[in-house]
Amino acid sequence: MKHYPSTDLKQNLGDVLAAASQQPVSITRHNKPRYVLMSIETYEARFGNDSRRVYAAKDAPPEHVEMLEEYIAELDRD
Repeated sequence: MKHYPSTDLKQNLGDVLAAASQQPVSITRHNKPRYVLMSIETYEARFGNDSRRVYAAKDAPPEHVEMLEEYIAELDRD
């Protein structure tokens, strides 16, 4: 994995994006890795089969709402 200082994002954005289109790159700050930049294709290949989902409260499946309500009820009993 290539590493780029965060200052390179401003100064050499094209180079950083070109590298990220080939493989994930690490963005460092104060010589420590802080972020990873990758193409959407790489992201979807790595994480596309992740079954975990995030829902807005109004869109949550009823069984999830029930579980949360039961959990809150338990907290209230304590």
